[in-house]
Amino acid sequence: MKALNRSELLLSALLAVSCTPPGGQDAGAASATVEFAPDMMSLVRNPMTGWALYDDANDYVADAAEYWDDQDVIAEKFGSIFYWRSRWSELEPEEGKYAWNCDENFKALIQGALDRGLKLAFRVYIDGQDNIYNGTPDFVRTAGAEGYPSHRLWDAEGVDNNWTPYADDPIFQEKFSNFIRAFAEEFDDPSRVDFIDAYNLGWWGEGHHVRYKDPANKNAVYKWITDLYSDNFRNVILVTNFGTEMGYDIEKMYAIDQKGFIIRRDSMGSTWFLDADVKTVLSTFPQTAFIAESCYWGGYSDSYQPWNTDPVYKDVYKGWRDFYEQAYEDAIRSRANVLDLREATESRGWTRKALDLVEAFMVNGGYRLTPVRLSFPEEFASGETVTISHTWRNSGVGVCPNNNIRWNYKYKVAFALIDKESGAVADIMRDDRAEPSAWLKGNDVTYDFSTSTDVPAGNYLLCTGIVDTSSDETVPALNLAVENGTFRDGWLVLKEIKIK
Repeated sequence: MKALNRSELLLSALLAVSCTPPGGQDAGAASATVEFAPDMMSLVRNPMTGWALYDDANDYVADAAEYWDDQDVIAEKFGSIFYWRSRWSELEPEEGKYAWNCDENFKALIQGALDRGLKLAFRVYIDGQDNIYNGTPDFVRTAGAEGYPSHRLWDAEGVDNNWTPYADDPIFQEKFSNFIRAFAEEFDDPSRVDFIDAYNLGWWGEGHHVRYKDPANKNAVYKWITDLYSDNFRNVILVTNFGTEMGYDIEKMYAIDQKGFIIRRDSMGSTWFLDADVKTVLSTFPQTAFIAESCYWGGYSDSYQPWNTDPVYKDVYKGWRDFYEQAYEDAIRSRANVLDLREATESRGWTRKALDLVEAFMVNGGYRLTPVRLSFPEEFASGETVTISHTWRNSGVGVCPNNNIRWNYKYKVAFALIDKESGAVADIMRDDRAEPSAWLKGNDVTYDFSTSTDVPAGNYLLCTGIVDTSSDETVPALNLAVENGTFRDGWLVLKEIKIK
């Protein structure tokens, strides 16, 4: 079969055929129709969707044993992603010495996430703003990079812990480029990693207050750093904050349009995410998925009100429950794929004061895929062309970002024939025209798939699933949200059929 290009795939998905009974096979042959209800209760983990747990180290990186002891139940019940956000100096304390090789606590944090079925995500920042340590490792300054002091929130050891290099300093750029190449060599792995934040200059890596030796280099620096990530991370989805001081036009031109970055905003439930920002997010949807992060954090006691200077919400929020409701609403109305439960303190706040919203985003946020109706012949001959009609539903507000250039349409609907006796996959029939990124909430999509098989005569279980064409196609790669189905090694069983 000729490979379809991206335009053909989208066109075929969006112009999917109507829900007609399957045709093409013997008109007298018996056919079956099965229907499935979406599971709207359970945690269904999939890449690039769901609640994210954080280690957000503006102070100390979390102790792995303590962190997972605190977050274990939350991870099991609600989590899909573990997002590690901290300093470059933590990951490369000495030049060429990397935490994933030599830092046992970092390795335990990462392994703890993977052991719990969570995917990884990262933001690595270089700014010392509000930090207990420099964001940039000392060997960069020693090598001659020029920089400046950031705001000192922490100075626990009485030393200068707030130095930041100018973003256009060539020595900084050389050293950081070396780091990103090594970082990508370790973590450009979609089997473990969901996304990488790929701008990260400025305060907290959010793109604010970036300083340059020559301000005329501003756009060139943005292009340099997004090129750097894009050239090295070829398989894992890359992310940029939008609405930074770069301006959305630059962000869209360089990162989103040219390099296929998706977008995030770290301000749900605040004055920094209002209707105009929602409009910007939706203007890129569904071509671009969206990652949302709550603005206010650090506690959940109603005596602690970090929104008390927010010009929009300071007189609206009476407590954390009010804030959680607005953050959830902002995420849902902007069709977010990801929202943050964050660290243990924030996780406790969400689950103790807004458990209903935690459960609601778990099933309504991101994407949630179900084959709701399938029709197929119950009996046909080996080598005979038959038609399988299949209808898919996305019950989540987000999108499966299969159209992202780093995923490159790798997820495909497949039908497996499983030997009833041995349980082995005898054949896989893949419908390359069925496109998961075209399935949006409120619009079921139906395909008529003409196919054949040359398996020996016998009885088989006809099953369906979504496979990863870049990996082992005998095992489904995405989990389906099915309330009333039976699964066999990840495949959703449709019916026993006979091959003559």
